[in-house]
Amino acid sequence: MFAAFKPVTVILLMVALLLTGCDVFGLKEQYEKAEAFCQLRGSVRSENPNSGNLVVVLLRHKDGLLEQKANWNLVDHFVLDQPGHWFFYVRPGTYYLTAFDDLNHDLIYERDEPTIPPNLNKLIQCGPGQIKANLDLVIPRDGRIPVDAPIDISKLQARSTVEQMNVALGQVTTIGEVTTLQDSRFSRENAHKGLWQPFDFLWENKPGIYFLEPYQPEKIPVLFVHGINGTPLDFSYLIEQLDRSRFQPWVLYYPSGGRLQSLGAYLDQMVTRLQAEYRFRQLLVVAHSMGGLVARSFILRHTETERDNRIPLFVSIASPWDGHKAARLGVNYAPNPIRVWYDLAPGSEFLTRLFYTGKDTGSTRRFLPATTTYHLIFAFLPTESGDGTISLTSQLRWEAQQEAAHLYGISQSHAGVLTAPRTAELLNRLLSSVEATTSEK
Repeated sequence: MFAAFKPVTVILLMVALLLTGCDVFGLKEQYEKAEAFCQLRGSVRSENPNSGNLVVVLLRHKDGLLEQKANWNLVDHFVLDQPGHWFFYVRPGTYYLTAFDDLNHDLIYERDEPTIPPNLNKLIQCGPGQIKANLDLVIPRDGRIPVDAPIDISKLQARSTVEQMNVALGQVTTIGEVTTLQDSRFSRENAHKGLWQPFDFLWENKPGIYFLEPYQPEKIPVLFVHGINGTPLDFSYLIEQLDRSRFQPWVLYYPSGGRLQSLGAYLDQMVTRLQAEYRFRQLLVVAHSMGGLVARSFILRHTETERDNRIPLFVSIASPWDGHKAARLGVNYAPNPIRVWYDLAPGSEFLTRLFYTGKDTGSTRRFLPATTTYHLIFAFLPTESGDGTISLTSQLRWEAQQEAAHLYGISQSHAGVLTAPRTAELLNRLLSSVEATTSEK
């Protein structure tokens, strides 16, 4: 975590010491790896009025003739529960896009399901750092492809490091894997790697949404989102106190050194994929520190893409809504700033767009949906102007206060607030206030 120091000279000294560490200089290699990827973006819709989930499928061409089936690999997929936008983050290469109408919501392509017929005149050449946008797909009602079916799209997964480097980042993400908080992937060492070696973290630690018990439709899922340099372990105490007869905990695990807008977008896709599979009616979101920023970005994106809102409750705990001054120092003085520092710097475009539609506060306000109740928990120490890490000024940014149904102050440190009995008691009361609705299954 960034530490909050009062004297400016002490801040500069601490940041200078931080920036001379080998971790910072190793970031250049990490970003060179990441920037070698390219982006594909577009939309998809179906001409079928009774469509199911829409599944966009990405194929990559290997060496050889384009017409030969053996020279194509299925490398990634994107799921939507209604017409909307998709994206892929991939290694440079030759790609082909198709999509099918998953009528029975099982992520398995059947020969009787509408799909986009093959057309090798629509190949996509994507180079390092390129963005191929406006790739709009329309699934014909009677479209079919002559392939052996069924094909289980959900089983697509890169297996080896070499194979992973030739496919897409989406294929190293886990969505709905059942594990425990004792999973070695959640170690503090790996969390540190997520901040300082975010690219390597992706391949070695399988970021994504983990379940802490098998899915049960009668229980409401609660998604916990950690902060910078964090891990699901941060929520151990709060999850222990959770009423497991009513709620099932899910935890997001991600490399916290990445750009926050991208993290919000990936979280949106993972939740959409889970909703398409399990048809749950509600998702409650609890986030700590920077995780609150990721969560708000996700909620805004998720509810502004014409989906039904299924997020009735959002609780943030000690979140830096107005950023952190140390991030600005890192951006200004580090030889290779961590990408997340750009977003955490006060006045950044990312922070502004969490509350406004444009790059400045003079643009139109953005609000959480009216159907989402937001509660703001802030932490403070009696001898500090904040919780020892995040200032009260940042935690209590006016726009965040304006949207909160209630504000709650807890006298604890930034990390200590997650192990405080008062926090657990308050969180359980807020969660229990949500009226349960049954699963769609």
